[in-house]
Amino acid sequence: MGRFAGTTWRRIAVGAFAVVFAATAVVVFWDAPRLRLELVLERPSIEKAARDYLDAETARDYKKVYALLAPSSIYMRTHTYDDFIREVESSPVVIRSYRIKDIYRLRPNHDPEVYPGVERFVQVEVDIDVGFSDTGAASSCNYCFTFLKENGRWYKG
Repeated sequence: MGRFAGTTWRRIAVGAFAVVFAATAVVVFWDAPRLRLELVLERPSIEKAARDYLDAETARDYKKVYALLAPSSIYMRTHTYDDFIREVESSPVVIRSYRIKDIYRLRPNHDPEVYPGVERFVQVEVDIDVGFSDTGAASSCNYCFTFLKENGRWYKG
């Protein structure tokens, strides 16, 4: 019986090693589960970046809004701060309130030539209540913002 007990434990150990190895390979080499795990880990910092941005929009703190825009975004590459201020001050639309509904589709940057310095992209779905200063009307909409991770920090894309 002693001879078979050692063989059984060896089989269990080899089986356990194989399961751990397979699970590790799936997480490391298979994008979908790895990105889901990354999203769980990144979610608090993504949500904070989204809240900071939307709070600044709601407070009409345009200096902060501009600072929270991704440095490598096309908008930032084509608009100065003065351009931005002219646009927001001439817009009748203001965000009154928001509710973050979901954060999803974390993905790596597959086109670093077009988006240099961007490490990751993610979608943030938000219900937004907006007001129109020119008509006094109000409306609610569901919007999906793209956020970018650059140099370890999340920005509004």
